[in-house]
Amino acid sequence: MSWLTPGLAAIAAAIAIPSLLILYFLKLRRRDVEVSSTLLWKRTVHDMQANAPFQKLRKNLLLFLQLLVLAAGLLALAQPMLSEKQSAGDRNVIMIDRSASMQTEDGQWKGKAVTRLEQAKREALELIDSLAEPTWLDGVFGGADAGADKATVIVFDSRGEIRQPMTADKGLLRLAVESIQPSDAPTSASQAYRLAIAQAPPRAVPDRDGTMINLPPAVGTVHFWSDGRIKDARDVVPGPEDLVVYNEVGERTSANIGLTGLRAERSFRNPRELSIFVGLVNTDTKKRTVDVQFIVNGSLASVRTAEIAPATGPVSGGQDQPGTGGVVFRFERAGRAVVEVRVKPSDGGDDLLAVDNVGWLVVPPSKKLKVALVSPDDFFTSLALEGMNLALLDKLTPEQYEEQTQHGALSYDVVVFDGWVPSGSLPAGNFLVLGAVPEGFGLQVEPGTGSGEIVDWDEESPIMRSIELGGRVTIARVPTVRVGNDASVEVLAETNVGPVIFDMANARSRAVCVAFDPDASSWPFDVSYVVFLASAIDSLGGVTGSASSGTIQPGGTLSVRLPIGARDVTLTLPGQNGIQLEPAPDGRVAYGPIPRAGILKLSWIGSAAPGDTVEDGRAERLIPVNLLDSLESDVRSAPVLPFASGDIAASQQGSSASPRRLWPWFLLAALLICLFEWWVYNRRVYL
Repeated sequence: MSWLTPGLAAIAAAIAIPSLLILYFLKLRRRDVEVSSTLLWKRTVHDMQANAPFQKLRKNLLLFLQLLVLAAGLLALAQPMLSEKQSAGDRNVIMIDRSASMQTEDGQWKGKAVTRLEQAKREALELIDSLAEPTWLDGVFGGADAGADKATVIVFDSRGEIRQPMTADKGLLRLAVESIQPSDAPTSASQAYRLAIAQAPPRAVPDRDGTMINLPPAVGTVHFWSDGRIKDARDVVPGPEDLVVYNEVGERTSANIGLTGLRAERSFRNPRELSIFVGLVNTDTKKRTVDVQFIVNGSLASVRTAEIAPATGPVSGGQDQPGTGGVVFRFERAGRAVVEVRVKPSDGGDDLLAVDNVGWLVVPPSKKLKVALVSPDDFFTSLALEGMNLALLDKLTPEQYEEQTQHGALSYDVVVFDGWVPSGSLPAGNFLVLGAVPEGFGLQVEPGTGSGEIVDWDEESPIMRSIELGGRVTIARVPTVRVGNDASVEVLAETNVGPVIFDMANARSRAVCVAFDPDASSWPFDVSYVVFLASAIDSLGGVTGSASSGTIQPGGTLSVRLPIGARDVTLTLPGQNGIQLEPAPDGRVAYGPIPRAGILKLSWIGSAAPGDTVEDGRAERLIPVNLLDSLESDVRSAPVLPFASGDIAASQQGSSASPRRLWPWFLLAALLICLFEWWVYNRRVYL
């Protein structure tokens, strides 16, 4: 049992109980009157004994009943309540996972089946109801929030968000929890926990010499609602004084099937032939059979049956693996294809998460590029380009290139400069520059003198995501490149000296630039060099011949480049109205985070890039948003959170049980006793 306002009840008791007793000690003051009869002497003596001050109280039923009434009223004033578990401390952090897996439909709330997120929200509201509230006495002596438990509400998926800063206002806390909506993004908790740390008050203690030593902030009690499927759990670092209560939601044996891989490829020999590769996952303990539907440009094209191996078993502290499977669908289409893939169980088994049952691909039309290679003495690059499926490959010397440009613009999709770059700004077009840095993009370069190697690269970029460079590329002379503040440049790779590979654009041209000389490095001897050349040329030419156009994951940020001069740019999210975006000078637009999976549509007034379409005078580009996350599709809840400070086991009782308020019963008891006291008093009067 706990008391919300014990101080107020104690003060009232200190005043009311002595006052009642004093009433029974008081002596009546009478006027002396001489009478001739002694008939009333006996009664007079009796009254004097009963009202004599400081006389020991006699047994009195009315006094006993009145004390009971007063005690019941004072107990009600203290607001007692019963709860199996109460929050610890006056600072509470309510962290609720709203990621894709929290939409799994295996939650329970008072016997009703709900999603995991809904269960977490209901339990969090119970916790808020159980927080201690301030009394009027606390407000008088300590301020408005003195004596009250405070809480903050933080939601997280791939990133964290403070929904309600630290407050004692239960109305605001409840509103923050009730407003939480599900997201299709994967789970990441480290940033969300850093938000909780940021709200903790700073602490410092004086050293022996008087200097102040800063201590780690104390977050308080962290009430963590999640199914435990957190990819960066090892990066969450609770403080030594933080108390983390893990409220596990979901079942540890939940069955689910879902999409975890989706890729499109055009045949190298026949670009019209398109293959769709689908990866599947199964968390059930038995083999599952599913139907995979392929919908191309809105029409059902095929249905394939696939079998998925069973999972190794429920989570039990060891590393388990869900079962996997896959299917391939091949068809011919030269034009653009919007492919929707849907997975449905055909064996009658459970499939508790719906968001991972559908995925999208936008495949650009097949196209063979016309490429010109301009180099004074090239060897490795021409060998790599000759192995690509190009419509045309012309090899030019710098003199031949300058002679042709004097007669007008070249009719190549991409021009590759290897070891040489024309003076001045590049002309209009798309360029791959190797071993030099062109002018006009805001880059300043100094020749390199020392060696180095590539240590980091942008794996999200469609140019770099298919290659591995770590420890594989040694450069003899690494140049120093400085990026100006106003440069429209995206860094694709860095060495231990600085950035060396760039994707950049200006009002007339776009270029992918490798600032060091590949021939003076080990890169041409690695297969990643050929893959880089192919990916860069495909990206510059508007073709992604070996894969579908770029996709993003829910929770990520859309960042694409539109043709120079695009205006009135509108982004339409799945199920929402259009959002106006302002393109940068190089045509890049950005928006995020993207909350739900589906197809994004960008439309603008202006020219269309290769692969875009034109509808009603506006250029359009479709961008798929897919979950495709095996950790989110594995919906078996985890009994332990492997935080950096140690494993946090799931609480068996939860953060708070529904409190039972007892003060109404005490008020009812006081009323009944009052009625009984009134009956006794009246019986004594009339007897």
